[in-house]
Amino acid sequence: MKGSASFLKKRSKKLLSVVLCVAAIITHAKAEDYPTKPLSLIVPFPAGGRTDLVARIVAQNLQIAIGQSVMVVNRPGASGVLGANAVAEAVPDGYTVGFFSSGVVTAQYTVPTPISLTKFDLVAIVNADPAAIAVNAAAPWQSLKDLVIYGREHPGQLRAGIIPGASAQIFGAGFARAAGVSMINVPFKGDADGAIALAGGHIDVHFAVPVAYKALADSGKVRVLAIAADARSPLYGDIPTCKENGVDLSIAAFHGVFVPKGTDLVLREKLAKALHTALASPALQERMNDTGAAVVFLDGSAAQRYLEQQDATYRSIIDALGLRAPQG
Repeated sequence: MKGSASFLKKRSKKLLSVVLCVAAIITHAKAEDYPTKPLSLIVPFPAGGRTDLVARIVAQNLQIAIGQSVMVVNRPGASGVLGANAVAEAVPDGYTVGFFSSGVVTAQYTVPTPISLTKFDLVAIVNADPAAIAVNAAAPWQSLKDLVIYGREHPGQLRAGIIPGASAQIFGAGFARAAGVSMINVPFKGDADGAIALAGGHIDVHFAVPVAYKALADSGKVRVLAIAADARSPLYGDIPTCKENGVDLSIAAFHGVFVPKGTDLVLREKLAKALHTALASPALQERMNDTGAAVVFLDGSAAQRYLEQQDATYRSIIDALGLRAPQG
């Protein structure tokens, strides 16, 4: 009986090994054929905001490069966590892809019910821009210096639009600390909501990146006072820097393409290659330039190093400012 049981156990192990090997071959074959159907690009913020805008530019050119339709799906809520969860919980077959901002990093620490970066595989970084500070076009502050003087003379009176848990909250808190002002934070679901509120005079100042204000600035409804960069750039309309205005602040936000953890490497490499082709397109670069968003491409280990550096930078700022949310 013992010999028979031992034989059956060995046979079962061999059978399991064969099954796993066949499954691996089938999975690899599917990855080689990828994609055979449309992709869903999940944006965890409302339509009209900077992440949505950049995602749609990338998606339009990605579908040409990859040979399948790429549908942008907005899943806002909980500072981007709802949309991120939708990607993390999807089948890791490359057809549900996340287009995330740096909010996916900050939400790990600033949201009571966070999502961890360990639930994703990073495919590529595709964009990075400095923080920007904007006011209503009719506001009396013509420069960041003017705003800072007012803020210091009227503590707690400036109404600042932010996205709780996202990079905009870190921008706002970093600015307040560097400028020595206190503000009232007014929460919004996305950049578009806050920027529209700013244009309507419902808040006094708003924090995002330059692309979030391009249309409203061009139509004369908002005025971007400064960018948190080390130097001016024609890409952002030669806007003055915070440092030129006496505020020592340099911080940026990025956009990256993510897939669920465990997605086949061959598939990820094919998607990264298609993204690289899309980003090299003159049509995409022209649209991004017109929008005021910088094209960046990092994949593989370079992208992972960049993400880890951003994670460390944001985490240190969040801890220094005491912005960690209690997490159960």
